[in-house]
Amino acid sequence: MKMNNLFVAILSLAMIFSFGACQTEIGPAGPAGPAGPAGPAGSDGQNGAENCVDCHGGNQLITAKMFQWENSVHATGGHYERNSTSCAICHTSQGFLEVAGTGGLATAATINDPLPQNCYTCHQIHNTYTSADWALTTQDPVTFWVGGETRDIGKANLCLNCHQARPRDPALPNPAETGTITLTSSSWGPHHGAQGTLFTGAGAYKTQGSTPYENSLHTTLVENGCITCHMAPVDGGRAAGGHTFRVASEDGSLNTNGCVQCHTDTDALELQVVATQAEIDDLMTQLADKLVAAGIFNASLKLVPGDYTYDQAGAAWNYTFVLEDKSFGVHNAKFTRALLKNSIEALQ
Repeated sequence: MKMNNLFVAILSLAMIFSFGACQTEIGPAGPAGPAGPAGPAGSDGQNGAENCVDCHGGNQLITAKMFQWENSVHATGGHYERNSTSCAICHTSQGFLEVAGTGGLATAATINDPLPQNCYTCHQIHNTYTSADWALTTQDPVTFWVGGETRDIGKANLCLNCHQARPRDPALPNPAETGTITLTSSSWGPHHGAQGTLFTGAGAYKTQGSTPYENSLHTTLVENGCITCHMAPVDGGRAAGGHTFRVASEDGSLNTNGCVQCHTDTDALELQVVATQAEIDDLMTQLADKLVAAGIFNASLKLVPGDYTYDQAGAAWNYTFVLEDKSFGVHNAKFTRALLKNSIEALQ
């Protein structure tokens, strides 16, 4: 019993000393141990700032492109407020990206906070944060909404997604057939901005006539179609070329930088442009006179709703098609000439 009491006393005393020791200050840290081996290298960052200078470098490359774009019709006159499902596919950046390359005719819903066409519309901006982001959002060949023909003009396939005739109700009739068509709207026609279809010799009413349907050298030889001329190097202080997408400045001065690879004599080129546009303008006047005389157009050259033969409706379509192209033959002179001449013959 005495031994047990002694053991308990010693244990209690040890615990007192132990608790007392816990309350003393911490001693100095021991020396650092040797460095461990290096760990495996991590993967490259994807969204860091290390590649920004590839595009945002000191040469003001993006600044120049943005300045040009800000003076383009895409930026200022593209009617981006037209954000309904059928209009948004071309009039808004978001709608274009939703359907580009698919042939779709409408977005899934109305586009909220619509934007005009911009850098992100055409380029894969900030996907890799490298110069690969300049790649185009689509370059796939395009099957046209009207006529179902497919065209491939390289990088300009991007442009063809919107710059084509839009389908109408009733549809453009088949010129190989005969019949009548009832047109209930004065706006029946290919819609605005169908330059891509005319440039490639598609989207029109090819009535039979004495003039064969052929494409000009612009269509058959120019690589990447629209881009070659409309995005040629900017001509000095003129607001044409580059991301303005203009061939001529507002004062009418041509930017020939995209032309000189074939048209080495620029004076002769400008005379040829004037002569071609004068010829097409004269043919347009002749066709307009025929359409008015037949009661298909009114005096203001607007379509009069009514029942027409296929050739009459097709001639009206072709007039509007060439008018909305706005180049008066420069895009595709041979094809434009054939459309107008054969349409005039069909109304004789």
